Amino acid sequence: MSGIHFDHIAIAVPRIADAPPYLMGVLGGAPAFGMSADVFRFGQWEFDGGGRIEILEPRGADGFLHRFLAARGAGIHHVTFKVPSLRETRARATALGYGVVGYSATVPRWKEAFLHPKDALGIVVQIVESPDEPPRGHWRKPPPCRPIRRRPCDCSACA
Repeated sequence: MSGIHFDHIAIAVPRIADAPPYLMGVLGGAPAFGMSADVFRFGQWEFDGGGRIEILEPRGADGFLHRFLAARGAGIHHVTFKVPSLRETRARATALGYGVVGYSATVPRWKEAFLHPKDALGIVVQIVESPDEPPRGHWRKPPPCRPIRRRPCDCSACA
């Protein structure tokens, strides 16, 4: 399908603060942006060779990430693909017999739906219609990483 692009992979973890030493220190990622929602928060890191990794952390006492982590532990939560038309992609997936769930167009710059994991090789697939760049001021950089084992951090985000 022309115009469909891999956007990012999302990993669920109990604490987002544990991710930067690995993503930045070992893999060389750079903080890109992040934000909080009602029941989760996330940060994304970009890599020189391309690609992004998103880290998801649950917020509050209950929510889908609490359930995911309790059932599966930390690990890949979903993969995201940007599509030129979410309406057309949803219609195509439904016509082919795939379960499309969680449709939301409440944020005009980020219309999304999900393919159910039972229909998508065992993983949640997020399909999104969104312009390439978020509006200025919409995204905030994730908080700087916290040093592990009481060693000072020398990553560029903490400098």
